[in-house]
Amino acid sequence: MRRLHDSPGTTLELLVVATGERHCAGIDLASGALVRGWSPVEVDQRLRPYDVVQVTVADNPDLLPDPAEPDAIVIDGPPRLSGHMSGGAARRLIRPLLHPENVPLLGFQGPTVPFWERRPDHPSVALAEPPAPLVVTAEAGPVWCHFAWGGRPQVLLCQDPRLAASLERSGRRYAELRPGTRIVVALEPPVSGYCHKVVEAVVPRR
Repeated sequence: MRRLHDSPGTTLELLVVATGERHCAGIDLASGALVRGWSPVEVDQRLRPYDVVQVTVADNPDLLPDPAEPDAIVIDGPPRLSGHMSGGAARRLIRPLLHPENVPLLGFQGPTVPFWERRPDHPSVALAEPPAPLVVTAEAGPVWCHFAWGGRPQVLLCQDPRLAASLERSGRRYAELRPGTRIVVALEPPVSGYCHKVVEAVVPRR
């Protein structure tokens, strides 16, 4: 099994699956590992799934908002766009990382976990493929994703700006995405002592 090389100064190439204000979630092309690169400055929100970016590992663990994240790395600046990938190459990278449906998302049931109960053997980000259609609703501003996982209903805040913009342009408050739609589920940094699960991105099938 190939190992992620994350020593300070190392430059990694990542296949982007999601972005946040100050982080980028992506698959390391060299090792196949799913990581979250936390940046000291804002990340370009024009990046989208299947973009390929370069990041350089920094030596500043104090930038991690949650030191229990086993998949987190600190990068020395925003990701730099270097290309795009789709088709079979992207599928081969994503397929082994899909979260097992018989395991709770991110290792625990429910939408939140107390910050003091976070464990470094539980991931903070995952690629999931709900077996049934994914329903998206927009009521009074926030966008919510409704889906089933392991036989349990899930309702998580959706932070995918492209999906929100699509609903706004269409004037709809409801959309149903086909079975097999892939999503990126991640833990937010703690708020009032709790970390919340969110859907950071919907990853279209290629």
